Amino acid sequence: MTLPEDRRLIIWIVGLAFILMVAVSVVLFTSELARIRAEKAKRASIMGDLPDFSLTNQHRKLVGRSDLLERVNIVNFIFTQCGGPCPDLTSQMSLLQKDWGSVLDVQFVSITVDPERDSPDVLFRYVVKQGLDTIRWHFLTGEKDQVYDLIRKGFRAEIGESDGPHEISHSLLLALVDRKGRIRAYLDGKSEDLTSEVRPMVKRLLAEN
Repeated sequence: MTLPEDRRLIIWIVGLAFILMVAVSVVLFTSELARIRAEKAKRASIMGDLPDFSLTNQHRKLVGRSDLLERVNIVNFIFTQCGGPCPDLTSQMSLLQKDWGSVLDVQFVSITVDPERDSPDVLFRYVVKQGLDTIRWHFLTGEKDQVYDLIRKGFRAEIGESDGPHEISHSLLLALVDRKGRIRAYLDGKSEDLTSEVRPMVKRLLAEN
């Protein structure tokens, strides 16, 4: 039995409306789910606030928490007499600096884990010897207790006591600090894909208010 043409049209319109309603519902649900996941990820990625501190950079300028605010900071831990991974960590930071060199709101910080030997003058000579461009790149040192306290309690990074000038165990992680002085991520400082791993994270932090 063939349905009248007008009834077939009504059924077709009702069916199309139902399909559209389902499609819109799926889109809205997916968008809301994505928003909830993004918000949860955003909240979960805040790993703590940095405390106030006062260290000295390679130019003998005092640098504190306030100098990190309003910029996205990429931070690592090294020492100049390192016979292990530190040269690679510094090279990785140099590559990141080249990648973000034109962005004024991105800053770099290297904190020595050997502050008793790494004076500001030693850090300055290290920078020159390595041929580093230190625009917006602080190499920080200070009293050992202050430095170690900042690394352990502020950055929650591992650091061991020195058994010699070339033997200080320390974290190889790189920390990302947002404009409000909060740690937002840790990455493997020796990763071969570090530049591509850092890029989307820094872009996200730059976009935040």
